[in-house]
Amino acid sequence: MRRSNWKTKVIVVIAFILSIVLGVVAAMFAPDVWKGLVGFGTFAVVLLVLVFIFVKVLHIGRN
Repeated sequence: MRRSNWKTKVIVVIAFILSIVLGVVAAMFAPDVWKGLVGFGTFAVVLLVLVFIFVKVLHIGRN
């Protein structure tokens, strides 16, 4: 029988949505010159940190 990774997919979607929201909020407070860099940087860092915390620390998404 095939292994289902639905928990991991849900974790990645939640982390993706939260990182987009935090990236937009960070870009709103950044100076005009740095908006894109701050928004994307925040998005990338938050996504990596959240996925790491959910999977490695809290063991969510593992069988």
